[in-house]
Amino acid sequence: MANQTTPEKKVPLGMSLRGEVVNDDPEEVFEMVDIIGEGAYGLICTCRNIKQNKIYAIKFLEIDDEDEPHLQNELDILKEAEHCPYIVKYFGCYIKDSTLMIVMEFCDGGSALDIMNACAKTFEEDQIAAICASVVQGLIFLHSHRILHRDLKAGNILLTSDGIAKLADFGVSAKLQYTLQKKDTVVGSPYWMAPEVISVQKDRTEGYDMKADIWSTAITAIELAEGKPPLFEIASLRVIFLIPARDPPKLQKQDKWSREFNDFLAVCLQKNPHNRPTSKELLNHPFIKRGIKMQPILKEMVQETLPKLEAARERKKKEEAAKSSDASDDEDGRASNFTPGTTITINTATGSVTMSSGSYGTTVINDEEMSALKIKRRDSASE
Repeated sequence: MANQTTPEKKVPLGMSLRGEVVNDDPEEVFEMVDIIGEGAYGLICTCRNIKQNKIYAIKFLEIDDEDEPHLQNELDILKEAEHCPYIVKYFGCYIKDSTLMIVMEFCDGGSALDIMNACAKTFEEDQIAAICASVVQGLIFLHSHRILHRDLKAGNILLTSDGIAKLADFGVSAKLQYTLQKKDTVVGSPYWMAPEVISVQKDRTEGYDMKADIWSTAITAIELAEGKPPLFEIASLRVIFLIPARDPPKLQKQDKWSREFNDFLAVCLQKNPHNRPTSKELLNHPFIKRGIKMQPILKEMVQETLPKLEAARERKKKEEAAKSSDASDDEDGRASNFTPGTTITINTATGSVTMSSGSYGTTVINDEEMSALKIKRRDSASE
């Protein structure tokens, strides 16, 4: 790690995974402290570096040969963005048996979603502006390197005790090979998905690009203001068919919020992605300009919420321990437990849907269920 005096010995992780891992036994370097969450494809824990006596966040992923390409993609993105202050910092990775451990900085302020849950309240407008300003600056870096985050939401925005908001969880992110390339894979968390991401399933001629992240940023801003994204009361699998058919969402009580905030959402939530601003253009929007000036208030906010956040973590730890005996749920019940915030991937070639949920791992919808979903899609167009 950082304070080692001799060069790190490294070994290749696999034939298709070009990244290298530190050739040390991670059990001799780290001790686990706590489970803090689950990303799109892995468990995330706080671990203490024994020599440094420093806490890191480590993402644990069970891997096989088929996993290596998308894991290499995540590592490449983390390494490329390691010097951007608005993206969670990457410190390297280890391997133990079939488990890959990605070592990242621990953002002790938790995610924006953690804060809302722990404090049972939403964010104030200046706080939302400050968070969005950090998100936009993080996206400017990603987009300038042709990287799409593809899973922006409150749960993937982490805050440090210094009040810095950072983008995290690049498990479903993608890098375009050239500037004008577009993606044609439907992936992300349903409530935050841009219309063109969902619509690419039925029309693969257009695809989508970085403008999809702009839509998700605005949906996240609504989530921070109202505690949940639009259409949250509707079942997740139905939402992916309603978003392209409905008008762009707005704040429920627009007069409660400033003209700048409402306008920020309006320009970002245009259904035609060509009409949305780029992340760089958003720097000139009055709402983001205000957010840049208001950055110091995030430190004050995090310091106020830390005690409640730590208490919530303790409660969750006890709850998880209490229900650990029920961990071996019936496999047949997994699809019905598809919960809000789940990550979904639609294979546009086969029409299959893969869902990655924090509680139940990966679930694949079979052909019969997919046919039913296509019927629902036709029905939803009239709603």
